[in-house]
Amino acid sequence: MQRIVINQLVTMKQAVTPDEGELVYNEILPFLQRGETVALDFSGIELMTTAFLNVAIGSLYKNYSSETLSRLLQLDNLSQGDAIRVKRVTDTAKSFYANTQSFEHSVENAIYGKD
Repeated sequence: MQRIVINQLVTMKQAVTPDEGELVYNEILPFLQRGETVALDFSGIELMTTAFLNVAIGSLYKNYSSETLSRLLQLDNLSQGDAIRVKRVTDTAKSFYANTQSFEHSVENAIYGKD
């Protein structure tokens, strides 16, 4: 199993920006592409945002099923609050990538009043 220590990829023990999320995503991706198990270690992270998680983890659902990610991706040392945040992000990502066209139509309708 490969281990990625999030604290080594972000600044000041804070996983907050989409850019930092992209760094993590790019670290995870090669392992998943090879079918290898990867553990994300969140020890020492003092602040984490959904903006970070959307890119780091949520984006994985574009190309991988929930079953595959459950098997290959392990999340270690998450606080209870961060675990809830991860769950919210993954649920949203699953819904979004399962029906992207419908989601985009709903957004356009909400913004522009198109039907």
